[in-house]
Amino acid sequence: MRALDVPVAPAIVGLILGPLAEQQFRRALAISQGDATVFLTHPISLALLLLATLLVALPPIMRQRARARRRPG
Repeated sequence: MRALDVPVAPAIVGLILGPLAEQQFRRALAISQGDATVFLTHPISLALLLLATLLVALPPIMRQRARARRRPG
């Protein structure tokens, strides 16, 4: 983890909360009879999904833009 510069604390939290989140995701799908649009129709869940997507996608995009700015040419 040190070689990849991965912080230990968030990784441990992810390992603990990951299975719980998956269990709740499966429960929500079972309640909605397999309809995944239930996550997009409620404003709170939609906002959380958009925020999570942004938090996952933004760092690589910012790194790539920073590399492009450093490159001469």
